Amino acid sequence: MGQQVSVLRSKKLLFAIGALVLVSLGLLWGSTVLSNKNKAAQAKAEDELPEASISSDASGSQILISSKQIQQAGIQLQTLGPAAADVQTRLVLQGQAQWSPESKVVLTSPVSGVVQQVLVQPLADVARHSNVLAVHSPNLIQIQNDILQIRAQQQLAQQNLARERSLYVEGIIAEKRVQEAQNQVQRFNIDLSAKQRMLQFMGGSSANGLNPVVYVKSPANGSVESLQVSVGQYVETGTVLGQLVNSDLPLQLLLQASLADSKYIHAGDKVKVEGCEITGYVQKVAPALTGNTQTQNVLVQMDAKDSCLREQQFVKAHIQSYTPTVIAAWSVPSAAVALKDGKHMIFIKNKSGFSTMSVNLIGVNQQQSHIAAAALRPEMQFAVSGVERLKAVWSGFGAEQAPAVSSVAAN
Repeated sequence: MGQQVSVLRSKKLLFAIGALVLVSLGLLWGSTVLSNKNKAAQAKAEDELPEASISSDASGSQILISSKQIQQAGIQLQTLGPAAADVQTRLVLQGQAQWSPESKVVLTSPVSGVVQQVLVQPLADVARHSNVLAVHSPNLIQIQNDILQIRAQQQLAQQNLARERSLYVEGIIAEKRVQEAQNQVQRFNIDLSAKQRMLQFMGGSSANGLNPVVYVKSPANGSVESLQVSVGQYVETGTVLGQLVNSDLPLQLLLQASLADSKYIHAGDKVKVEGCEITGYVQKVAPALTGNTQTQNVLVQMDAKDSCLREQQFVKAHIQSYTPTVIAAWSVPSAAVALKDGKHMIFIKNKSGFSTMSVNLIGVNQQQSHIAAAALRPEMQFAVSGVERLKAVWSGFGAEQAPAVSSVAAN
């Protein structure tokens, strides 16, 4: 009987121990499950944090934001490279190609007369010294006739001089008559030379006798831009007949620059036309703005002629402007620079989020800005997108409704 009681007690003890073990395992499992749920809930809460939870600290120079929030907000970072001693600003301007004033050639009538023939048409190519128009002028006949008469008188005067010299040698006449004959020959020579120069200026020739037609010739290789006369029209000496352009000379570019861009453009800056190999240089920047567009005209002289560039062609030109500076400068995307109260700044990445840094703007265009600051160092990371959202938080918009970021672990 006593042995049965002992066995029964042993069984009860084993059962109690087993129950205790099962309860302990159940408590341990429940604790683990609860802990995992809390961690998952916390991670989910961090992943689904609203944008308003981004805030700035009390000092106003630090934006508190976690790495996950940076990713959610679409903020992209870039690393500062080495600083440069010379700032090179690249500008892209648009405009048109045009002929330079030196390439314009005006055709004028050398004589008074009637336009007898138009030998070319507008926009036609002409070679140097080729005939463009023919003008019939009675004045040519008068000059040519005067030349023929002077030549005849000159011939008689030379014969007379030879006779007078012969008589002087024989002692028949005095030396004075020889001198008078020489003066007469010299006077005819001067008159003949003057008439020939006048005929040459009028474009005529005395080689073929009397010819009332003079041909107006092209002074250079080029094209006929316009003709202002027609066949049968009477013109006076010096009347403008038309206009040519010297196609051997390079074109110019007339570009438009905004007021913000024009202050970085200087005479002598190198210019390259998109799609062409030739280059040019900035000749002048107009001091005044154009009334309807509020832009400044930039005149560019191309270095050479090229078939890729034609008159009145719309072009896109790249200008490289160099500005020497005594301080270190960095080139950053223009979108990374924010402006507030007249001051420029960028957002530098740190452990708690972003800090604001004031910078000096040395050069800027639509793509790149050149900045300088004593605290800037290579390898610093800064925001290049989402800058406006950071600026809004830094300025205090929405921060008062945001939950405390300090409760979120900032990476």
